[in-house]
Amino acid sequence: MTSPASKIELLRLTQAEWSERLDSPDRARAMARWIFSDEARALAHDDAPDSAAPDSITSTTPLSLSLPASIPAVSHRVLDRWRESLDFHVPRCRSRQRSSDGTIKYALAVGSGANIESVLIPARGRSTLCVSSQVGCTRHCAFCATARLGFRRNLRAEEIVGQFWRARHDAPQSSPLRNIVFMGMGEPLDNLDEVLRAIAILTQQPEPQLSARNITVSTSGVLPGMVRLLSESRVNLALSLNATTDETRRHLMPQTAQWPIGALLDLLRHDAQTNPGRDVFIEMVLFDSVNDSEDDARRLIDLLQGVNARVNLIAHNAFDGSPFRPTTSERLQRFKDIVLNAGIRCLTRVPRGQEIAAACGQLALRHA
Repeated sequence: MTSPASKIELLRLTQAEWSERLDSPDRARAMARWIFSDEARALAHDDAPDSAAPDSITSTTPLSLSLPASIPAVSHRVLDRWRESLDFHVPRCRSRQRSSDGTIKYALAVGSGANIESVLIPARGRSTLCVSSQVGCTRHCAFCATARLGFRRNLRAEEIVGQFWRARHDAPQSSPLRNIVFMGMGEPLDNLDEVLRAIAILTQQPEPQLSARNITVSTSGVLPGMVRLLSESRVNLALSLNATTDETRRHLMPQTAQWPIGALLDLLRHDAQTNPGRDVFIEMVLFDSVNDSEDDARRLIDLLQGVNARVNLIAHNAFDGSPFRPTTSERLQRFKDIVLNAGIRCLTRVPRGQEIAAACGQLALRHA
C-alpha cells in the first residue's frame, strides 16, 4: 500500500514524467488536457472532497489518426497502475475579493493548515496572475507587509501551479490568463527548485502552454538564485532595486549587505550580452524623501548602463504600520522624465486592487 508521504500530485508532473508513467506521449498529452479541463475543475471545485485520479480519460479531440476522440485516451487499466500513488489536491479558495477595477484577490488554503494569497489582474486582451512562492517570506524588506508574517515554508510546485489552475476560469473571456508574475508572497529564488518545476509545467504543451516570455520572476536580489535562474530558464527577471546607493538599500532591504547593488547589476550586464532578447525589469518602489530625488534618478541612469532594462516606477502602497510614505505624483513624474530623457524605457505602474489590499507589497492575509 502506498503511503501518503509518497503520493504524487497530478499538478506536479511534467509531460516527460507523465509519458514515463503512462507509457505513451499521447496519453501524457491527454492527461495534461484533462487536468486543465472543465471536467477536472468540476471534480476539484472548492466544496468537493479531495480527489484522486479519474477512472479514465477520454480525449476531447483526436490525439492521433489511430485514436478517435470517442476512445478513452487513458484507460482505467493504465490509470489503475498508479491510482494509489496519485492525488489531485488543489489549493482551496477560502475567499475571493473583487475590487472596483476588476482585480480579484484569492485567499487560498494549502497543506499544513497554511494560507497564501494570489491576485488576478485583468487588462485589455489578457490577464495577469500574481502568484506566491512561499508561505510568508524569507526576506525582511522594511516596506513589505508580507515580511511581517515571517516565514513558514516554501510552496511546492503543484501549489504554485494550483494558483493558476484556480484563477484561470475567473479571467474574462476577452482577457484570457496568459501572464504569470512571481510577485506575490515570498522570495521565489529562495525556493528555486520548485519555482523552476512550476515554470516547466506552466509552459508545457498541450496545456497550459504559456510562453516563457510571459512569465516574470521577481527577486529582492538573491545573487546565487539570479545566476541559476538566468542560466536555466528563458523567463523574464524583475529585480526589486528600490535604491541607488547601498546605504539606502540596506535600510530598505537588509540582504544588500551580502549582495550589493554593483554585484547584482554586473550579473545583469553579463546576461544582456549572452541573452539580449531577455526582458529585465528594474522595480523602483518610491518613498517620500527616501529614494525619490532627482539625484536618485540620475544615479539610476548611471547604474543601468549596459543593462537591457525596463524601469517600473511604483509609488509605495501604504499599509497599517508602514513607516514609509509614498512619493508624491509630482516627484514620481520628475523621476520618470529624467530616466526617459536618458533613453531608458520607464513606466509608471498604476496600482491595482488597493482597496482590497491586493497591490504590490500589501499581501498579508488580512482577509484570510
